[in-house]
Amino acid sequence: MKNIQIILNAILSQDVFEYILVDRRYRITDFSENVSRYFDEATQGGNDIRHYLPEIVGYEEEIQTVLEKGNNRYVLETVYKNNYYINIILEYYSEEKVLILLHNTTEITLSKLELLQYSNENQLLYNTIKKILDSQNNLLLVTSNNKIEYANRKFLEYFSIKNLDELKERREKNFSISSLPVKSFNELYAYAKDEEKELMIGEDTFLVKATMLETTYQLFTFSKVTKLSEANQSLEEKINRDPLTGLYRKSFFDEKLAEALEYEQTVTLVIADIDNFKTVNDHYGHLAGDSVLREFADLIKNQLRENDIFARWGGEEFLILFNCSKQEKIVEKIETIRKMVETHSFETVGALTVSFGVATSRENETVQSLLERADRALYFAKTNGKNMVVVK
Repeated sequence: MKNIQIILNAILSQDVFEYILVDRRYRITDFSENVSRYFDEATQGGNDIRHYLPEIVGYEEEIQTVLEKGNNRYVLETVYKNNYYINIILEYYSEEKVLILLHNTTEITLSKLELLQYSNENQLLYNTIKKILDSQNNLLLVTSNNKIEYANRKFLEYFSIKNLDELKERREKNFSISSLPVKSFNELYAYAKDEEKELMIGEDTFLVKATMLETTYQLFTFSKVTKLSEANQSLEEKINRDPLTGLYRKSFFDEKLAEALEYEQTVTLVIADIDNFKTVNDHYGHLAGDSVLREFADLIKNQLRENDIFARWGGEEFLILFNCSKQEKIVEKIETIRKMVETHSFETVGALTVSFGVATSRENETVQSLLERADRALYFAKTNGKNMVVVK
């Protein structure tokens, strides 16, 4: 026991800290030079800290408490990040900023885990380690020869297991902890031993990392990222949408068009332009113009299929992408829409018309060339009487 204590004291003396400063909106304002070693990508000022540290998702209230009270601090212990174990410490920095300290505890944690197998000689040390591992936010599982040897409290709680003895009775064949087609913990280790990998457990998304302890023990660390994934998806959806009409932005439209052309899909591109829209803004004002754009977008959207991509280019111009090689059917559809708009009475301004330019992709087509052909078709429609569908 004395030798073990000497080793632990030596390890504990090697404190290494990195720091990140974040504001009230969780945006990074400053960080230390080597902090990026804990992440899979370079740290960037202005980014949301939750992108790099999904482990603090759910601790927003504690962060606000730190800002408001000034003397509070919170610690998330033994978090696994990019081949390191760290403690995440949230401390008051100023009324507008929180200091996040990242304390590297890798050597301490791995050394303690390796000593778990010597439980008879080191029962006191084992109990101390157990308390540390039970206090962390991730799910921990230790296996040996495809049998479960240890799991922390978070793991047991997540799977509604009463105690470790009940858990040990389960074998890999009747204890499915992932959506992956793995039949043993050895296969799961092979999947996640080199880097964090994503998997599903039920409806939750986890990042799993596998580490070898000594020569027979495998440590699995499961970090739940479901909430952050959902938040990112929601944020991505907002970024891709035009705030006025709710339609996709042109940047998103271009991505989908490029993907279709890359996979050599035959698509038809339609550009729609509301005729004489400038007079709407001039005679009725810009608020009325915005109302017309929203009403027009809803009118067209209700006539499209779920897999058709409808976007606002800007101003009164709109884009529609059809994954269809039968151009004549698309033209018939657009002609029906044109007549529907012509007979529709807009709430603010009454009758309006719209012109359409249509182009179907050809061999070796690019996003730019397809847009240019559809735009030329639209220009012909606009300069030859408007309220018509032209194909190029």
